[in-house]
Amino acid sequence: MKSRRPTKFYTPFHPLYDMSWLSLYSFYLIFCFFSLLSGIQTDDLQILMQLKSSLLETSNTSAFISWETNKSMCNFTGITCNSDGFVTEIKLSYQNLTGVLPLDSICHLQSLEKLSFQSNYLHCPIMDHLNNCVNLQFLDLSNNNFTGCLVPANMSSLSKLQYLYLNKSGFSGTFPWKSLQNMTGLVHLSLGDNLFNPFSFPKEVLKLTNLTWLNLSNCGIQGTIPAEIGNLKELINLELYLNNLTGEIPIEIGNLLNLSWLDLSDNSFTGKLPAGLRNLTKLEKFDASRNYLEGDLFELRFLNNLVSLQLSDNKLSGHVPAELGKFKKLEILSVSRNSFTGPLPQKLGSWAEFYIIDVSKNFFTGPIPPDMCKQGTMRYLLMLQNNLTGEIPASYANCSTLRFFKVNNNSLSGIVPAGIWGLPNVYIIDIALNYIEGPIASDIKNAKSLAQLFASNNRLSGELPAEISEATSLDSIQLNDNELSVMTSKALLLKHSMPSKMKKKKKKKKDTSRDAKQNNKVISVKIDK
Repeated sequence: MKSRRPTKFYTPFHPLYDMSWLSLYSFYLIFCFFSLLSGIQTDDLQILMQLKSSLLETSNTSAFISWETNKSMCNFTGITCNSDGFVTEIKLSYQNLTGVLPLDSICHLQSLEKLSFQSNYLHCPIMDHLNNCVNLQFLDLSNNNFTGCLVPANMSSLSKLQYLYLNKSGFSGTFPWKSLQNMTGLVHLSLGDNLFNPFSFPKEVLKLTNLTWLNLSNCGIQGTIPAEIGNLKELINLELYLNNLTGEIPIEIGNLLNLSWLDLSDNSFTGKLPAGLRNLTKLEKFDASRNYLEGDLFELRFLNNLVSLQLSDNKLSGHVPAELGKFKKLEILSVSRNSFTGPLPQKLGSWAEFYIIDVSKNFFTGPIPPDMCKQGTMRYLLMLQNNLTGEIPASYANCSTLRFFKVNNNSLSGIVPAGIWGLPNVYIIDIALNYIEGPIASDIKNAKSLAQLFASNNRLSGELPAEISEATSLDSIQLNDNELSVMTSKALLLKHSMPSKMKKKKKKKKDTSRDAKQNNKVISVKIDK
């Protein structure tokens, strides 16, 4: 019979005794750690369920269908977790959410870095508990209904914030600009389209040298743009439209070499375009419309990456630089209601997918550039009230995308290329007050979208084609003061039973129908459906 080995007991001083207790202690620590993790994750789940309960009561939404306690919260719609299973992101934009955002509970999510509720119907109040979301890097509450709400007075603890979007949400009162002093890492700041109390350009913003995106449009800024704007050298997007900014555009804006989008429209800027503007060779969109700017466009000759140039409603003058005709990305040119003179570059719009040209109400001379629809994308050709001469280029007869064709009040001559009468998508053709000759072509039957035809005060001749009755959207025609035959055209309009009643437009105090018969002219016809 084998002898039984006695059980060994190690004294506290024995080496194996220490190892045994160390193993037990390590296991205990690991157990406590995972228990703590489990507890925190449970807390995160409870907070999410409180968020669901709070917003589901007031919202008609499907955002929370997947939010069930028997499922992993990391698989909930709009929820992102880190590798340890803690909530780092809540993204519930465009979810038709209504109600008050329960920031008192949300900001207890200790790992939360991103909070996005863009484009919902959330409303007041915005709780001061936002200041507890100390790890936030991204906050988007834009496009909501916080009308009458004040932005929380103290957000200085959000020192890790990089992206802040509060635009288009109806906030009012005074924005807590001093809170930005701790947000030195801000990259995007968008506060536009809010009802803040009038304020001068905030100096705190001018110290955020990491900004690449700054939107302070339509939010109550007044006074001048400080020269320190030139310190924000990382800016790619700068929007300051619809404010009460005055004075000259600072020359320091030429230091913003990375600018791609600059919108200064709808302010009260005066003076010339600043000399430094030529340095902004990355600029793609420049809008300074509806100001009081004067001088020429000399500084724009170097901005050959422009896609959109809008300078309407100013006091600008001089010639449009020939270099604009070589800009191979230009799609939109709007310089209406200025005092420009001279010819337009003949290669204008021929390189890119040109979309809009509006040079109306200036003093331009010379011919219409022929290739602005070369890429087949032109929608709006607006060149009215200038001193343009020559014929309408035949190339526009193939511009099937054209919606508005307005060249009235010029000195154009020749005939209208037949295809223009029948452009399939054109809504308005206005060639009034020119010296245009020839007939209205039968191609007009193809103009199924044509609603308005204005061709008065020209030298048009012949008879209105019977095919005009096939332009079924037509509801307004003005053809007075031409050499068109009235008897046949009137009969044609009646014969083809357009679903409308016709009215004659009065010419001063005379009977237009009697005058028309006597002078063998179509004075004016309006067809009201």
